[in-house]
Amino acid sequence: MGKQKGVKDMNTPELQRLKMEWLAARESGDAEAQRKLLLDHPGEQAALVDFMAGYYATETVALEENATLLPLTQRATQKALERVFVAPAVAANLAELRRNRHLSKVDVAKGLRLSVDVWNKFESGAIELVSLSTRQLDRLAAYFQVSIEQFSTLLNSSQPAVSFNRRQTREAARNEQQSLQKQSFTDAIARSTMSQEDQQFWLDA
Repeated sequence: MGKQKGVKDMNTPELQRLKMEWLAARESGDAEAQRKLLLDHPGEQAALVDFMAGYYATETVALEENATLLPLTQRATQKALERVFVAPAVAANLAELRRNRHLSKVDVAKGLRLSVDVWNKFESGAIELVSLSTRQLDRLAAYFQVSIEQFSTLLNSSQPAVSFNRRQTREAARNEQQSLQKQSFTDAIARSTMSQEDQQFWLDA
């Protein structure tokens, strides 16, 4: 029971927000912002350290190279790496990956600064993998602490749930089929309910 509660607590909206702030600071090369994020949030520091260590592990970057940048990660590096490599999350698709992380669709959407409708398209496999930039894939994969290759495979494995009804008209069937067609990430963002700020956050990546 205690373990399940701990896992759930680690996925609070506030922690997910801090993870995305750290990723943005890392992408911009702002070492001071990364350091300040850890120091200003002592309550989430341990979880953030684990997230950072897992991120570097999946990215196959030597943590020693970042020792001066993130000295606080040294204390938890070994423990976090053991969790990453010894007990990897097994998932068949993105929906299963999300559930394995004990996250709701709303949690993921908020944590990634996406709208729920866009995340639904990811889970249904409607987003074209080739439309995602390396930085966008890196951001998505890092959120779930998996590699870019793993996230890409899970996206390709995600399939829409198509329902068949003998009484369904041809027009309704055609409309349903069109709604399940692949589309680019940029197009999905443009058609979404996301704020202009969040849209720009992803379009600039």
